[in-house]
Amino acid sequence: MIHPLDPFGFGQPGYRKHARRFDPRDLDRDLRGLTVAITGANSGLGLAATRALAARGAKVWMLCRDMAKAEGVRASITGDTSLARLDVSDRVSIRALDIPTPDVLVHNAGMLASVREDVGGLERTVATHVVGPWLLGERLRAATTIWVASGGMYTQKLDVAGMFDPPGAFDGVTAYARCKRAQVVIGRRLGQHVMHPGWADSPGVETSLPTFYQLTRSVLRTPEEGADTIVWLAATRPATPAFWFDRAVVPEHVFPWTRHDAAQEDVLLARVAEAAARP
Repeated sequence: MIHPLDPFGFGQPGYRKHARRFDPRDLDRDLRGLTVAITGANSGLGLAATRALAARGAKVWMLCRDMAKAEGVRASITGDTSLARLDVSDRVSIRALDIPTPDVLVHNAGMLASVREDVGGLERTVATHVVGPWLLGERLRAATTIWVASGGMYTQKLDVAGMFDPPGAFDGVTAYARCKRAQVVIGRRLGQHVMHPGWADSPGVETSLPTFYQLTRSVLRTPEEGADTIVWLAATRPATPAFWFDRAVVPEHVFPWTRHDAAQEDVLLARVAEAAARP
């Protein structure tokens, strides 16, 4: 059994240890006929998942904000891909998206802000990680949805007021972790899969968490290793939604002070639905 706070588990040594129990037949399959939409597909985990799924025959819609960058990397991908512009923090952009309903939707796009920035009346971290994905999911109605969370959520309890009405000074790391906790709750309440990739090397980690990156770069997972469970979930689509890490179900809480009750989850879902419905 994977312990979620194994000090070496989030890095590459943990991935290699956990991978010993993987069944190689799970990803040795032809995915032709499967359509997957991935937000933030032009770099990091999203690009790694796009490459892996397209290489196995899936049709992948790359939903990206930076079209020039996305066009550049798309040319290097082997397989069937299409590109559509999407800024998942922008409700107008989400409502303008016009693609066929995918079989699988991967909420991967993310950011970690250093200063508070509002977009459409919401703090950008909340808009990008919570409200935008909720609205996108409502619009696309994919049969299978995968949320890419973060192990950082283990440090935070559900704090709806702190997300939507943050008091005092803004802390981007805390805002990010709170939103990742919210993703886990939303995914479970909607009957969807949620995973976290461990410590994976990506442009976002290097630029947003430079000290962490310098301290851990020697043990960071490759983007492909971090994206493995995304690919596995999209390819195998387990019948029972759960919170996953390295293809195994892991607990949502490891510290007693992060626990909450169902009433707080109800408040979260109501606030997110209300925010997503705004013009």
